[in-house]
Amino acid sequence: MSTTGRIYAGAAIGLAALVAVLVLVGRVDADAEAGRPVEVLAMEPADGAVLPDLPTTVRIRVAGEPDPGRSHIVVYDADRTRLSTGAVVRDGDDGLRQQVVVTRPGLLAVAYHVVTVDGRTTSGVARLTVGSPGAAAAAGPADATDGAAHAHGVDPMGAALLALDGLVLLAVLVLLLRRPTRGAA
Repeated sequence: MSTTGRIYAGAAIGLAALVAVLVLVGRVDADAEAGRPVEVLAMEPADGAVLPDLPTTVRIRVAGEPDPGRSHIVVYDADRTRLSTGAVVRDGDDGLRQQVVVTRPGLLAVAYHVVTVDGRTTSGVARLTVGSPGAAAAAGPADATDGAAHAHGVDPMGAALLALDGLVLLAVLVLLLRRPTRGAA
């Protein structure tokens, strides 16, 4: 292939990559709503609550329609034992519910990550006491004990940008390693 042909081929590949990036950026800009966090309207039991009885469920209501398949609620006791059982389920139009099995008084940590159907998210940790306020030591970070509780799939935008980075790196390496051809004098 001639030098001119290589230049045109490189320009075509560069233009195609630029168009792909612009399309991805346009798609991200169109989904600007997804970048805003969703507001938590209510949590039952509330953060900081002192409950006389052992709870059987945790409920979270948000300003939007939650997606139970991408959201999770995990409850831990002070010994970092996971108390939540089963999958998160819908609770009305704007809420999620998680079953829990609490067997003794103490402090509980409720870690949640809620994703709405339009892609907005919120997450946090709420702490509450079951029984007397001094029943147990403070619960540690809830999400540090179970990595599967906060597992998600591959981010398509991140994967596309990573692939584009790889292509650019490959093109730069080819250009750096290529020996210049000199015409016969």
